[in-house]
Amino acid sequence: MRGSDLESGPLELEWNFDAVPGAELVACCYWEYARESAFIRDVRRQGLQNWRAGGKWDLALSTDIQKLQSIGYRAEVFLRGFFFEPDIIHQSTDANAPHYRHPDAPPITGSFPKPWQALCPEERAYRAGCCRKNSASEPTPFRLAHWGWAKDLAQHVESQARRMRAELPPDQGLGPIRPALCFSNAETLLVDIDWAQFTNDQIAQAFRRHLKAIRPPHLPEPDGRGHKPGDWRAQLTRLAVMRLLSRFTTLELVAKNAFPAIWQTKQFAGRKWGDITKWHDARRDARRLFHRLFPFLPATEKPLSWVRRRPGQ
Repeated sequence: MRGSDLESGPLELEWNFDAVPGAELVACCYWEYARESAFIRDVRRQGLQNWRAGGKWDLALSTDIQKLQSIGYRAEVFLRGFFFEPDIIHQSTDANAPHYRHPDAPPITGSFPKPWQALCPEERAYRAGCCRKNSASEPTPFRLAHWGWAKDLAQHVESQARRMRAELPPDQGLGPIRPALCFSNAETLLVDIDWAQFTNDQIAQAFRRHLKAIRPPHLPEPDGRGHKPGDWRAQLTRLAVMRLLSRFTTLELVAKNAFPAIWQTKQFAGRKWGDITKWHDARRDARRLFHRLFPFLPATEKPLSWVRRRPGQ
C-alpha cells in the first residue's frame, strides 16, 4: 500500500472509517478489532475445517467458542455466520437447489474476516442490531434463573463431587464445591437467603461483599469507558493508526504531502495528528483496547497489525 494505494477501494476500507454511521460504530469496533486476532481467525478456520469434514464435534473447538461467547451478546456481531462458507451467493427461489436461504432468514454471510465496510448494508444493519439494547433483549445483571437449569445444576455439582471423591483418600472429606453452572458470560448460582433475620439492605450488602470473592477472574468488571459514540469512533481511528503504522513510518505519515488521502478524512482532521507522539500513543491505545474487548485472549497475543509489514506485503 504505497502512495495512491491508500485511496483504492479495498485498502481504504482498512483505515478510513469516516463513512461508518453512528448506529454501526460499536459493532464495527468489535468486528474490526476481532479481525486483528489470530486466535479468533484460527477458531473460524478450525470450525470451517470441521464442518467440511462432516461436522465432527471437537472439544477443543467447543472450549474456544465458549471463550468467544464469554464477552456476551456483543460477540454475536462476528459469531453470526461465523462458520458459514465464505463467498457463497445464496438464492431464495428453489429450496432443492444449492445455497438456498429462506426469504425471511437473516441477511448474514460467512463474511468474517472481510472488512466491515465490505459487507452489504443489510448485513451490517443486522449485525449492528446485536449491539443495541432494547426492552426485549437488554441484558440484566441479576434475575431469577429458569427452573429448567435446576436439574442441570444438580447433575453438574454431583459429577464434581464424584470426581473429587475418586481422587481423595477415603478418610478425607470433600472440600468446598461451588454450586454453580456457568455458560458463556453468565452463571446460575445456588444461594441461601435468610429472609426472616435480615433486611433487604443487609442482604444486598452481604451479597455485594460476596461478589468480590466469587467474580470469575476471566470476567473482570467492565470499566464503563467507551460507551459514547464519539468514544467508539475514536477507537476506530486508533485502529486505523495501528494499521497505517504497520505499513509506514510516522515520518512518512506526518508528511502531509506524501499521503494527502489521510489528511482529507475527518478522522485525521485534528491538528494533533501532526505530532508523531500522538500516533504512537494511539497505536498503544489500540493494543490496550484489543485486550479489553477480548479479555479471553492470551496476554501475549498482539494485534496482527502491531508488527510492521515487510515491503511488498
